[in-house]
Amino acid sequence: MQAALLAGLLTLLLWSFGAFDNINNQARDLYVEFLAEPVASNLVVVEIDSASIEKVGRWPWPRTLYADAIAELEAANINSLLIDIDFSARSSASNDEALAQALASFSQQAPIYLPAFVQRQSATGTQLMLRTPLPELAQTANMVSVNMHPEADGLVRKLSVGFDWQGQIYPGAWNALSPTEDRGSWIDFSVSPSSFEYISFIDLVNGRIAPQQLQGKDVLIGATAIELGDTLAVPIHRSLPGVVIHALGTETLNRGGLYSLSPAISASLIGLIWLLATLLFPRLSWLQGLKWLTVIAVSLPLAAIMIYQHLSLILDFIGPLMVAALVYVTSNLARLDAVTLEHLWLQITLRDSEALHNRILATANDCILCVNASGQITRANPAMQSLTQTPATALVHNPVLRWLPEIEPELTNLTGKPFDTVLLNSERRPIPVEATISTVELSNDPLFTVVLRDLTDRVAREKELEYQATHDLLTGLLNRTALFRRINRDLKEEMQGTVLLLNLDYFHEVNDTYGHDIGDQLLQAIANRLVQALDHEFPKGCVARVGGDGFALWLPGVTFAEGGQFFCRHLLAQVEERLPLETDGDADLRVFCTIGAAETTNQLSIPKNETDQEDAGAEALLQKAADALRLAKADGIAIHRYSNADSRAAGQRLKLVPAIRENIACDAFNLLYQPKIDLATMQPMGCEALLRWPSDRGPVVPVMTLIEVAENSRQIAPLTRWVVQAILSQEQDWQARGLPRHMAVNISARLIQDRHFISELQGLLASSTGYFQFEFEITETALMSSRDLAIELASSLSQTGSTLAIDDFGTGYSSLAYLKDLNASILKIDKSFVTNIDDSRDNQTIVRSTIKMAHELGMQVVAEGIETAADERFLLSLGCDFGQGYHYAKPLPVDELEQWLTKFESQAQTPRHLSDLQPFRR
Repeated sequence: MQAALLAGLLTLLLWSFGAFDNINNQARDLYVEFLAEPVASNLVVVEIDSASIEKVGRWPWPRTLYADAIAELEAANINSLLIDIDFSARSSASNDEALAQALASFSQQAPIYLPAFVQRQSATGTQLMLRTPLPELAQTANMVSVNMHPEADGLVRKLSVGFDWQGQIYPGAWNALSPTEDRGSWIDFSVSPSSFEYISFIDLVNGRIAPQQLQGKDVLIGATAIELGDTLAVPIHRSLPGVVIHALGTETLNRGGLYSLSPAISASLIGLIWLLATLLFPRLSWLQGLKWLTVIAVSLPLAAIMIYQHLSLILDFIGPLMVAALVYVTSNLARLDAVTLEHLWLQITLRDSEALHNRILATANDCILCVNASGQITRANPAMQSLTQTPATALVHNPVLRWLPEIEPELTNLTGKPFDTVLLNSERRPIPVEATISTVELSNDPLFTVVLRDLTDRVAREKELEYQATHDLLTGLLNRTALFRRINRDLKEEMQGTVLLLNLDYFHEVNDTYGHDIGDQLLQAIANRLVQALDHEFPKGCVARVGGDGFALWLPGVTFAEGGQFFCRHLLAQVEERLPLETDGDADLRVFCTIGAAETTNQLSIPKNETDQEDAGAEALLQKAADALRLAKADGIAIHRYSNADSRAAGQRLKLVPAIRENIACDAFNLLYQPKIDLATMQPMGCEALLRWPSDRGPVVPVMTLIEVAENSRQIAPLTRWVVQAILSQEQDWQARGLPRHMAVNISARLIQDRHFISELQGLLASSTGYFQFEFEITETALMSSRDLAIELASSLSQTGSTLAIDDFGTGYSSLAYLKDLNASILKIDKSFVTNIDDSRDNQTIVRSTIKMAHELGMQVVAEGIETAADERFLLSLGCDFGQGYHYAKPLPVDELEQWLTKFESQAQTPRHLSDLQPFRR
């Protein structure tokens, strides 16, 4: 009796402190969710939804929209209207007046309710304030409370009757809409929110809702769009808009309300169940008592469900159920003596330990074996059975060495440290595992536990990482690192060989034209052809991808003369065969390539004992092949083998880099000037400035070599800057001598993309006195490779008063539209079309059409390379504007240019041509 009394007092104490509230709420939510269904309702919710907000296009809305909605509802003759919108702040006077008039008109037909609510004045403050609609809006409407109070678990479950503020009562919105009930009530969430009819606000104001659909209805207007933030946490549905909760509360009251037992009745119910349990359980065995406890545990929830469903009454059954359970437990414990309790506790502990042990074995991801002292498996967990694909019956009572043949030494030593070994599955296939062996000392023989961790994924990842570190992921070929290792391995064995570096021509154009997917297909197809060709001819060789469109082939034991050269021609034929592409038009593509070859020498061998130079030999060999490839491209040939002469030339170019920098710093370069002749008047109209290597600074360097090295060493910008500065420094002298003002200067293709240089050039030209009229010549090929930048350059030059000339025209295949966009002033025909033009009908046709086209585009034409009077006469007959070439003069220093001009003026007899003038010779 004392134990039962203690159980009852403990239950009442917990109940009084609300310990069962959350459990009761959660239990009620479960069966209410089961009971939830749509019901017949007279309520209509007009939603301020996302579609309405998007259609109106702004927030907050003008109050004329609400006035329009009220007018539509008035015309539909509804029963009542609740607007759950805060109208406590003023809008424009016209908007507030329109809404007030709509409210006044509607109130004459049916009641209208506007919200009042209490809130904190600030987020951190405790002082409350009342928010009500504007006075002119409130005078024709009823003020109702829309405040909701969540329970301890943060969910809204109950409805209040409103609040009293300074003596004025504000009834709850649900009480106003359901005048039959004036009490607070729980919200009946067995009423599904789908019971109500929902209408989009924008549909209402646009007249898309028939009045018959709303006639006689109670209408609630409120926000349902998530972005407006008017949502509250509720049971079952997680969260609902405030206006929908108002509708649920109103419908609950319309159906008579939902109420709970008073505290006194609830306490009496707990006492009644306690009394029944106290009279029942001490007289029954523990098993019979457990059956009756089960009956009570089932009956109370069922009773609660039926009472809720039929009487709209909430019965909290957790307290009564708890007191019955406690009385059952305490009554049975009171029958046990100390020895029995100790024995029972020991059994429970052992059972729990065994259950825990079994659960660990069953759920462990690692394989676990128990092995006895004789090496027989006594237990194997499911992970072991799964990994070996062997049932437990086939594993148990069998030698562990049958599955782990390499662990016998570890069973003897028992280091306890993890080690890698091999596990054999049912098919005797080896599986890499990590094993850890430990021993358990028992009362008789020791027991070994073997824990195995499957390393299959780790080994696979290691192999994958190794593959990624040594292979190109797109083509599957070796990468540069793996190629170096392979070459150096062969070099350490004193094996000769040849490296071929193959580069695809115009690959970037393929990417730009067809896209990168097609470019990837092309690379994969070329890689397959290279592998097939190498496997057929030199199976001991290897192929690697060493760049975007570059491939390297290592031919061990092969010299270039004895097999390498022939194989290069074979590769060219293989690569240049047409490739079918997976494009929309199923087009074929044919690409070309260039090959640079380099052979091993004694100097390239790698000492067997020097690991610090791991990549030295291979890298040097590949670098030579790269130099050979570059020279092949420069010479326009398909195959080039690196030679000693190439090595010397490379050394010379390397020496030129500091020499160019020093000559710029010392103003050592020379400028020569080649005159340009106006063919209409046969008068000199200007000069082209040409850069020359200083004669007093070592062997003369050809201009092409000088420009190439300057471009590749990023000195072309300083060099061009020096040329312009040198010309500007002579400006006053030229003006004093009366030398020609028109000055043409060549611009490298590399500088088109250098916006910083273009800006510097503009600054230099701004320092000019204005005597020189600069013309900047850029090759047609350079302009074609950077169209947008070239147009930008032309615009920048025009701002300085300079003009743009297209040099070497006819070699770049530029379009007429592009020439027009460039706004170039001069078209310069390449000398390859002009020299000895009298002997070439093709060149005559090209030059004729070029001059005609340039004139029609408003451009003037300069023909360079005029070397004979016949060249001059033909160009005159076509109306060519200007001429330049050795027929008139070769490039001259300033002083000799002035002498040439003086001699020219004294010898010129006719403005038509200079056939009688002998070119000036030094």
